[in-house]
Amino acid sequence: MSLILVVEDERSIRQAIRFELLDDGYDVHCAESYEEAATYIKAYRYDLVISDIFLQDGVGTQLIGLAQKTRKRVPFIFISAFPESDLAIRVKKALKDRFFEKPFFPTALKEKAYEILANSISN
Repeated sequence: MSLILVVEDERSIRQAIRFELLDDGYDVHCAESYEEAATYIKAYRYDLVISDIFLQDGVGTQLIGLAQKTRKRVPFIFISAFPESDLAIRVKKALKDRFFEKPFFPTALKEKAYEILANSISN
């Protein structure tokens, strides 16, 4: 089964995403900070990372470079409560349908995760 890392500093959102993914049988690790996520990324080989862009101790997009050092291609989904910030706009343009603005439906995020993981298995 696929291993997914959820990086979100808001506990309620982190848990909602976690429960949706666990419901479908995914293995899920959760981190509430950039530093915690960095530790997990160094220790595990994730099939997908779902991260908030703006964390209390860092920027979630910086996890992409860290993940690429440990594994060639790790797909990311980003979420943000600040979709009009310069960084969020750049992420939205680059990732298109892999960017979710808060609030969002966890089921929609889960469907996108399934699609990404299914495509990575078939490639």
